[in-house]
Amino acid sequence: MRMLMFVLVVLMQGALAQPSEAADWAWILSVPHALSGENVYKVRIEEIDGAAQQELLRYAVPAGKHTFKVRMLLDVQWEPELAEAPRGPGWKEMELEVEAGKTYLLAARLDIDAPAESQLDQSYWEPFVYRVE
Repeated sequence: MRMLMFVLVVLMQGALAQPSEAADWAWILSVPHALSGENVYKVRIEEIDGAAQQELLRYAVPAGKHTFKVRMLLDVQWEPELAEAPRGPGWKEMELEVEAGKTYLLAARLDIDAPAESQLDQSYWEPFVYRVE
C-alpha cells in the first residue's frame, strides 16, 4: 500500500510540473546505496526546514538555503558497557544552499577510527553532500 501511494505521488508530481516549473526546483535525495569501501552510507531525510517528511526517494525544494535533519541508515552494535548510557539524538542537521535545476545527493560519512564512546553523542558520523548533478 505504501509503495502504491509513493508511485501515485510521483506520477502526480510529474503530471503537474510544467517544464519551466520543474527547472525552478532543486532535488534532494540520499545516495542510492552504501559505499562501504569509502565509509559512505545512505541517510533518511527526516525534516526539511523543520517540516517532517514522508519517506520518499527525492524531495523538491525551491532554490535557496535550507536546513535538513537526516538520520544515517546504519545499524551500529553498542558496546555492552554503553548500552545503558544516555545517548545523543540519532539525527543531525545540515544547512545547504541549493540551486534550482540541480540534484543534491546527501550521505553520511562514518569515522571508522572513532572511539566506542562516540556512539553516545553521535560524533562517529557526519552528513555531507556526496555529489551535485
